[in-house]
Amino acid sequence: MNNEFDFIHQLFQSKTSVKHPLTQLGNGDDASVHAIPAGFELVVSTDTAIEGVHWPEDFPLDLAAGRAVNAALSDLAAMGAKASWVWLAITGANKEALQAMSLGIVSACEKHQVELAGGDTTRSPAKHPINSLSLTVGGLIPEGKSMCRNQAKIGDDVWLAGNLGLSAAGLKQWFAKQRNGTFVSHFSHIEPLLDIGSFLLAQDIQCCIDISDGLLQDASHIAKASKLHINFCWEALQKLPSFAKLSVDFNEDVVQALMLTGGEDYALLFTAPADKREHLEQADLHLIGVCQQGAGVSINQAGQAMPVKKQGFDHFA
Repeated sequence: MNNEFDFIHQLFQSKTSVKHPLTQLGNGDDASVHAIPAGFELVVSTDTAIEGVHWPEDFPLDLAAGRAVNAALSDLAAMGAKASWVWLAITGANKEALQAMSLGIVSACEKHQVELAGGDTTRSPAKHPINSLSLTVGGLIPEGKSMCRNQAKIGDDVWLAGNLGLSAAGLKQWFAKQRNGTFVSHFSHIEPLLDIGSFLLAQDIQCCIDISDGLLQDASHIAKASKLHINFCWEALQKLPSFAKLSVDFNEDVVQALMLTGGEDYALLFTAPADKREHLEQADLHLIGVCQQGAGVSINQAGQAMPVKKQGFDHFA
């Protein structure tokens, strides 16, 4: 390892094996070049993860970087796209930090068979050390088939695929120094629901979002984009496996807060016409609400509106 470029090659290019068949020019040039087949569209999303904001400062850097890649891929799952490429801009406090983060990045790319198609590697100033990643992910989807936030319809059912509150519970345990806590692995290891996203697309689902900032916060994005009201049923949420798991360690008030406002579970929240109900229930998906006329988001318990103090995570609150 003689210089910066040898170091970068050692970190990434020598360890990643996935080469997408549509890549015409991959990692190592000024830019990558990719063919898009006729009848398909390119879906692109960008995420940033910063130490001390998106993961605790004492959290292992390999796990932090791996979960950052998986969180970015979750956006493709929400659109129904086939994940294909990752581009990475990574900043490390030192070589050791970059080496640790590279392990998580390579592992996530290999697991989900996405190509690391390019990026940039830098070291932060010694006076202001920071570890961070900015990731752009790309995938393919049949033309005109993306599942979008603005496609919910009044009368649609609201469904959930995945967990609620388990990641937030894991982070809570981490901060409490319960490093072997029941839920820590749900925070440390994110699983993007790519297969479920593809399944929903095949069912002609048109509206979906991944839950990164909390159920209520992300549901409000659908409500706003689709110009309607989303009403959740607390009794339906209590039937979720997440509720039973959380109730072992936390009282109901804490469970409620974790499930409604705790983010980073990367579950998929989607809407569907009522005539799809029977088929979706057979797929182990959970009916938790309904789209109605109006605006915003609410939760009902025994027919009465439940007060909610917090919607979810907000970087600028």
